[in-house]
Amino acid sequence: MISSNSTRSVLSDSSADHVLDARRSVPVWDGILQEFRNHLTVLVAATSEQRAEIPPALALRVGEAVCETARHVQGLTSLVTLLDASVRSCESLISPLGEVVERAIRLSAPAAGRRLSLTTHVPRDVGVKNRGAALECLMAALIVNLARATDDGTAVPARSPCLRLDAEVGRRGIAIEIASDGPRPDAGSWRQLLATDLAAKLEATLVSQPEVAAYVIQFR
Repeated sequence: MISSNSTRSVLSDSSADHVLDARRSVPVWDGILQEFRNHLTVLVAATSEQRAEIPPALALRVGEAVCETARHVQGLTSLVTLLDASVRSCESLISPLGEVVERAIRLSAPAAGRRLSLTTHVPRDVGVKNRGAALECLMAALIVNLARATDDGTAVPARSPCLRLDAEVGRRGIAIEIASDGPRPDAGSWRQLLATDLAAKLEATLVSQPEVAAYVIQFR
């Protein structure tokens, strides 16, 4: 029979092993991400060079294909940034909200689609808590989630939704709302799960509005 003391010891050892494994995996993930970035850098440079070297006579025929290739490369770059923000631990810092929003829009652009309409109303110079690229990745994930939501579960929305990103500074802190006039996204999507984890890293609260397609990030 195992005593309660022995049980606690086994559980404690198991938890310690998990923590140790997690610490060991950090350099591995860092190395993989760095290698992936290196490959993407080469792909971006090659795509840009091809676009510049295409003769005018061929530009109309292959230009669209080259632009589509570049868009997919940008999408991979954004995904690497999201993964990096998820696994990397960074020191807390204060970032200008306007700059963070601009980076979030750039990160979301490849996956959100070219038809996306997004308007922003934020106090640009207000400082907001960030850790590395956590906040911009959090907002980018939510933007894409809203932009790609569909009414009938199909892969492509019937129309491109109009999104709005607002921020307000109040007594409770900074509240950032990202809303859409389209359907509500799937609550179990991997982007929303990622956004929830990133919000926890920033000690912020992420709320999905129950009746409309909108998220609120609340900083205290």
